[in-house]
Amino acid sequence: MSELLRKAARFALAVFAVGALAEERPPLAFAYRSFWPEFEAMAQFRDVGVDTVCIFAANTDNSLGQPYCKYPPVWRWFGKYDFGSLDKQYDDVLAVNSNAAFICMLDLNTPVWLQRQLSLKGHSAECESFTMLSCACANPAWRKETGEYVQAVVRHLEARYGDRIRAYLLAAGQTDEWMDYSRGTAGRAKTAAWQAWRKARGLAEIPVPSYARLDRAALDNFLRDPAEERDVIDYAQFTGDTVVDAVLGFAAQVRGLIPRQRQIGMFFGYILELTHNRLVWAGHLEYERLYASPDIDFFISPGTYGDRPVGGGSGFMVPNGTRRLHGKGFLHEIDHRTPTYNCALDEYVSIGWMVPWKDQAETDAGLKREFALAIVNQASLWCFDMWGGVFRTPETMQVVAQSKRLWDDYAGLPLKPVAEVALVVDPQSARLVNDQHPLVAKLYQGTRNTLNRLGAPFEIYSVNDLPRADLSQVRLLVFPGLFEITPEKAALLKRHALCGGRTAVFVYAPGVSDGQSLDPARVAALTGTAFRTPGVSTAVRDGWTAVYAGTYDALTPQSLRQAAVAAGVTIYCEEAVPVYANERLVAVHVAQGGDKTITLPQACRAVRELYTGRVVPVRDRRFTYPFATPDTALFERVE
Repeated sequence: MSELLRKAARFALAVFAVGALAEERPPLAFAYRSFWPEFEAMAQFRDVGVDTVCIFAANTDNSLGQPYCKYPPVWRWFGKYDFGSLDKQYDDVLAVNSNAAFICMLDLNTPVWLQRQLSLKGHSAECESFTMLSCACANPAWRKETGEYVQAVVRHLEARYGDRIRAYLLAAGQTDEWMDYSRGTAGRAKTAAWQAWRKARGLAEIPVPSYARLDRAALDNFLRDPAEERDVIDYAQFTGDTVVDAVLGFAAQVRGLIPRQRQIGMFFGYILELTHNRLVWAGHLEYERLYASPDIDFFISPGTYGDRPVGGGSGFMVPNGTRRLHGKGFLHEIDHRTPTYNCALDEYVSIGWMVPWKDQAETDAGLKREFALAIVNQASLWCFDMWGGVFRTPETMQVVAQSKRLWDDYAGLPLKPVAEVALVVDPQSARLVNDQHPLVAKLYQGTRNTLNRLGAPFEIYSVNDLPRADLSQVRLLVFPGLFEITPEKAALLKRHALCGGRTAVFVYAPGVSDGQSLDPARVAALTGTAFRTPGVSTAVRDGWTAVYAGTYDALTPQSLRQAAVAAGVTIYCEEAVPVYANERLVAVHVAQGGDKTITLPQACRAVRELYTGRVVPVRDRRFTYPFATPDTALFERVE
């Protein structure tokens, strides 16, 4: 694509944003990141046109107890900062790439010295943010000291590197992804915050729920009964609210120190990914409050860890449709392991359990899949080199170089989604879940992975998005966790989703709670099929069709495909392969190659595969393409 066309595309994007439901900025960057200063890799990325680098000037250790950073800590004591160490991390990158721009990751986690000092002042474990995030966020002393650090660092970076800074990332909690691992623990500060949270809602003061009650639930030991366990459900919301309140405070501080063109981002909203012990208690269920904040511009997640092998569908950990409706950007973290990656942090500690792609062919197909996922969804991305070696071979860098050119050409275009299938998640219903139960892995992560094998694209929304989401082309809605349907939610569903001849797929216990109690009879009232009926059943309702899977195991790629075909969904590929698409681009990933026929939702003259340049004629909306084993192809419609 010529520079003139790129400028025209940017102008079109700006015009499109004016009329959009919420203003969404163009993608931030195609960037490089590593925990360690991998200067040779930085030079390789520089040579293929990647000038944006993420710097993580960390003061703390990772989940393996190893320092995140090779440089000395910046935050040394109360009000004492080693800005020489901070500057060297940026200047060392500039020595490799004089055109470098920066994404500045701010380590808000508690340094050991601060934990010790606050403990001496009676705060005990309530200030160790890496593993006890909600406890720290409820602690005014932790918020005060951390806020002062953030302001000092941002002021310094703005003064010295301001024109090069693209964005700031707020990072805290487990793996710096704002995950709370306190698992319900509450000391003095968090207990006081719990009582204040209840008082603000007109609720009576009650004790923090016991640990034993957090690990069991009324229905199949999986779902909580609001009549008997309302305090546990509320405590889950309080835990997430406590983290979100702290995030919003830090974001407001940073926003007040930087020009509007600088963006603020963070890792948050992993409802599609978090399973055992984490879906509820890690705090990410309250993502809707952050997605609505004007102080946060974009969100980040790695590609899912639940469907990474070649042939899998990958996917974002967050509801992509929700962030679009709020006008937020997204940054896709490509941290997948190649055969050359370094798994040794030192002579004793390694991360060898992370299984890499097997060879160069898998690496090429896997990386193309991840780049295509970002390009089709107009997402930013960074190549995360972790501890080095991930992008070592010339063949791997050739894929990076080609993908960078394609990202430059296409990721900023205002291309509309074309999915006729929507996966609908519900964070309010998820608070009812006992996330110790094995079923939690099948709830959202498992359903997403099943949809990855539908052979058609799908979008992901929160149930609260439905009134303003454009569902005009959606024929199939999938609700794997709609456990709570209050009267207000029932009206919302009837007006915006369960209508218009659509088909809705429900699993296990839809509507079993009305917000006040559990009653399995409500499942039949909604779906026309009794609770836990084996297999998959279909019932025609008033203006829509209900498909009910009595168990999560009954929701297979085959049963979903059958429901999709019956609903009139365009199946792009008859094989169980991942497909990403927008109105101009289609990506297909396969583990086993061969000639495969692709069906498009609309006619065009031909398609061009963008990695090879091969043009294939399209007849009656169909074309056949010879895939390698394995392979990812990214097609552009040719009118």
